Amino acid sequence: MAANIISAIIAASVALIVALLSHWQWRKQQASALADLYNAKRAETLNALWEKLNNHSVTARTARLSPDKFYEAVQDLNFFLISGSPFFTTSEKELARRYLEAVYALRARVDESRNKAAYEALLSSRSMAEVGEIMGALELGSAAQHLEDSLAKHIQETLTGKRDYIDIEKIELEIRQQVQEGRRMSLLQPAADKNDADTAKGAEPKGEVDVAHSDADLDWI
Repeated sequence: MAANIISAIIAASVALIVALLSHWQWRKQQASALADLYNAKRAETLNALWEKLNNHSVTARTARLSPDKFYEAVQDLNFFLISGSPFFTTSEKELARRYLEAVYALRARVDESRNKAAYEALLSSRSMAEVGEIMGALELGSAAQHLEDSLAKHIQETLTGKRDYIDIEKIELEIRQQVQEGRRMSLLQPAADKNDADTAKGAEPKGEVDVAHSDADLDWI
């Protein structure tokens, strides 16, 4: 009798353990499937972010801008980041906003400078660092270009599983180092060479320029 009871207890225990293991395995598979779905959606959302930022960058390079257009672009990006919040990190959202602001700030400086060589470089898809250098706005150009490169690299490495984190402070430090290096190289260049280079780039005489970003004000383009 006792043996039968013990056998029944053992059989029940084994059945319970098997049931628990099966449930654990099922939960693990469910979690893995949900993680795969999340990662696929995150990848899709990151790709969509890059496409949206690229479209805004093209607009900033080629369209005749106004303050309203800039605010519309910022609003459009913010709405997109809000709708995709579950799939973005805080650093990704911050980097995207900084990049958009830097691109439009560079374009606004080009308009204010009335530097045709800088505008032509912007229009012909030259790097933003080069555009900034042409019109003497190294900080703006370097910042916009480095933010673009950092965001592109992050998205690429995230989608390939190499990295999933952005160090904003490191990016800011790298931008400062690039600007300092650019200034150092500029100081090493002989004054006569710099004057010749400015003339070749089509730099306009510097002065106070009030640009309202209207079609009339952009007739110099």
